[in-house]
Amino acid sequence: MQTAMTGFLLLLLIMNGIMISRLSDTKQSGIIKHLRNMAWGVAGIIVPEMIILLTKDRQAAYYAYTFYYIAFAWYIMMIFRFSVNYSGYQLFKIYQSPLFWITVAESAALILGIFSERFFTITHAKWYNHTYWISREFSILYGYAAICGIALVGAVAVLIAAAAQSAKIYRLKYSGIAIILSVMAIACVVSQIHEQPILVLVISFALCEIVIVYMAVYYAPKKLNQRAMQFVADKLNDGIVLYDDEHQLQLVTAGYSDAVGFKRMQGISNEEQYWSKVISEANVGNAWNGRVMAVTRDNNTYYYEIQHMALNEDGKFIGIVYWIRNVTESIENYREMVRRANFDELTGIYNEAHFHEMARKLLEENPDTAFVMTCSSVDKFRVFKELFGQEKYDNYLMRTAESLRTGLVHIPNCVYGRVGEADFYIMMPKKLFHSQELLDAIDEVANVYNTNNFHLIVKAGVYEITDSSQDMLSICNKASMACDTAKGDYGTRLLWFDESIQKESMLRERYNAELSKAIEHGEIQIYLQPQVNKDGKVIGAEALVRWIHREDGLIPPAHFIPFFEMNGRITELDICIWRQACAKLKEWKEKGREDLHISVNISAKDLYALDIYEHYVSLVKEYGINAKNLKLEITESAIINDLKQHVRLVEKLQDAGFEIEMDDFGSAYSSFNMLKDICVDVLKIDMKFLGDTENEARSHAILKSIVDLSKELHMKTVAEGVETEEQLNFLKEVGCDIYQGYYFSKPLSVAEFEAKYL
Repeated sequence: MQTAMTGFLLLLLIMNGIMISRLSDTKQSGIIKHLRNMAWGVAGIIVPEMIILLTKDRQAAYYAYTFYYIAFAWYIMMIFRFSVNYSGYQLFKIYQSPLFWITVAESAALILGIFSERFFTITHAKWYNHTYWISREFSILYGYAAICGIALVGAVAVLIAAAAQSAKIYRLKYSGIAIILSVMAIACVVSQIHEQPILVLVISFALCEIVIVYMAVYYAPKKLNQRAMQFVADKLNDGIVLYDDEHQLQLVTAGYSDAVGFKRMQGISNEEQYWSKVISEANVGNAWNGRVMAVTRDNNTYYYEIQHMALNEDGKFIGIVYWIRNVTESIENYREMVRRANFDELTGIYNEAHFHEMARKLLEENPDTAFVMTCSSVDKFRVFKELFGQEKYDNYLMRTAESLRTGLVHIPNCVYGRVGEADFYIMMPKKLFHSQELLDAIDEVANVYNTNNFHLIVKAGVYEITDSSQDMLSICNKASMACDTAKGDYGTRLLWFDESIQKESMLRERYNAELSKAIEHGEIQIYLQPQVNKDGKVIGAEALVRWIHREDGLIPPAHFIPFFEMNGRITELDICIWRQACAKLKEWKEKGREDLHISVNISAKDLYALDIYEHYVSLVKEYGINAKNLKLEITESAIINDLKQHVRLVEKLQDAGFEIEMDDFGSAYSSFNMLKDICVDVLKIDMKFLGDTENEARSHAILKSIVDLSKELHMKTVAEGVETEEQLNFLKEVGCDIYQGYYFSKPLSVAEFEAKYL
């Protein structure tokens, strides 16, 4: 029995030596050094035990026991230091540790007591019918045992604390070794209680030491790596699936269910057949490097980026791995990005950039086909938007786009798109274009938004593309020029582009660029058209704008006012006229002619660009004139879109002393319904009202009714556009108060007006 146990101990000693050798070859770290020291400690307790087993001499056995106790104390100290270092705590240098000096003291005491047997004695004892040397400790040695026990329990406690404070993935690293040390502690207690030979304890410690080294150096790091890899893989949005050489599932990440849309993982091994089938049908061989493919599952189409690789070692197949990434969202996002880059977000038809691109492509692919470019746009679209609101305006744009989609779907070689805020462009073969069809389609949409107070007017311009090498922007601009020119002509709905339109458009742009300097240099001047009362006396005038260009001479207002109304610069022009009118009223006042007034126009743009009340009050104060001498003309179309707000504005201006005139009463926009909401001081009646119909008697009756109504409402009437004596006589007969028109005088320069009437 002793021989067999000695042989087993020798085997453990050899294994320990091999372990020491392997640890010496390993990269030196604090943990490796402590493990190597522990391995030497195990060797220190195995050798004395082998001597105890083999010797018959009591003295030799006693000496062996003494060296066993010394080696055991140092081994326990090494276990404690290893545990502290392994748990990541800061270690004192060995000679700074109280446990080190306690172990030194214990070793010295044991060596000094080797001849006196003060600490323990040995005797023979029977164990499983065999005689062994066993030790019997005296009470003085209990302190030694207590210190070793405390050190061992402390090592276990340090490891447990480290496990408790660590992430779940690291707990195996500490808890495994804590369990082994706990087994060693239990072995010590059991051996002490049952007085078993130290052979049992030595074998337990030697085997546990081997397990500790395996756990610390091999098993725990390997498991940690595996769990870390699994953790990382599970956190990926991608799906990773690994099969072995027998197509058995070995690894599947949590992200796989998200990648392929699975909610359950049962039967996932069948997925290998599914992906194998997909890849074999794609005929990509043994590897698939990030190719994207569409897969239909559950009646839905998904897009996957798949990497598929057969794993080989030494030329032998060992498994297969699939890296499956769901890129459906990315592809859909890309498509949405492309859609937003190419299509108008509101209407869903081509935006400007993509329309130009597709139109250019169409021209290049059909070099022998004659094309036309059309541009259609709402006349005074900002008024329409303010009148009906953004939602209804957007609804109009969407209806127009839908009309284009349905109306042009069967026309070959045709593209269309929305450019800017309110312009729609169409390019199609000239032989398929019919002006009336375009106007009918425009009317079909526009009529939905017509009301008693507002008529939606859409104009169109057409350009025949005679030179397809032109820049697409230039082609579109020519269609836009024709459209803008149509907007300036009340009776024209569609115009074909020609050189005169381009010349006129360029001229307007030139005037736009020169406006500020023209105002600065005094080229913008007021002309005055006299206003006459029933007695034929001039009582005032209407201020009209004229541009005396330094190169072109007198420019008619029709050549620039509509353009400035469209681009918003009419306000800049109006302010110039207002100031000139105020300056002239001041001059007349100083000459004692406060009996004369000047009427000035307020455009719709002014109402939104300026604080009209503050502006006029400031002008009157600045020039020191009477507010009643500066009469303010405003059209119904300018105020109808925000009637309540403008009613309050009119009341404030009247309270400040101004007289408010409603201009163009009797025009297409006017209605008697307006008069119940807004109390103006003067109605201006355009005499064109009489000339727009063949039924003159009915027109006369209506005009007389307007004059009578104004008297009932305590308003004066001004008739403008009086050109004949017959018109004047009729107006006097019905009781009109003031007259203005070519019958009396055309608009005159200020100097001419003053020379003639002052």
